Amino acid sequence: MIAPAMKTRQDEPLRYVELARQGARIERSLAGNDLPRWSQLVDGAEHEWHVQAVLEFSIDDRGLIWAKGRYESRAGLLCTRCSEVLEHVFSGEISACIVDNESRADELAADCDVLIAEGGLVSLAEIVEDELLLAVPEQLCDTSECERLLPLSYPAAGAEAPTADDEKENPFEVLARLKNKPA
Repeated sequence: MIAPAMKTRQDEPLRYVELARQGARIERSLAGNDLPRWSQLVDGAEHEWHVQAVLEFSIDDRGLIWAKGRYESRAGLLCTRCSEVLEHVFSGEISACIVDNESRADELAADCDVLIAEGGLVSLAEIVEDELLLAVPEQLCDTSECERLLPLSYPAAGAEAPTADDEKENPFEVLARLKNKPA
């Protein structure tokens, strides 16, 4: 029998149907060896990281099995805009309908996020890792100007702006003068 609040081994696949029948709640703290794809993105050398995750399993009125919960992590990622490792908080909600075949997933895909679990087993780490990877922004720096980014404005810092006197003469102005010259 599965208790409503469970402690399972980190690497143990979960029997989602049994968990849903019991209304089980799984809490995990996940680290590098649990999330191999996420580990490749984060900077573990300078920033120690882990992911806290909670998932609750349930069956709705239509007999669909759901995994709902939250995750949160603070990790250092390389910003593609300024090339600095920036610490960022990743957190979000998880709400996925779990099915055992692709045809059922195709039916439900328009209405909700669907997870296909072959063999009646799911991995909490894989669910959380997928959500983390989807949560990575295109650039870690805010949409405002990045303080680490070198200025890209013209003129360069310290230089004076060009004046009207500095502008080069228009090469077609000679033709315009010739055209307007009385014959």
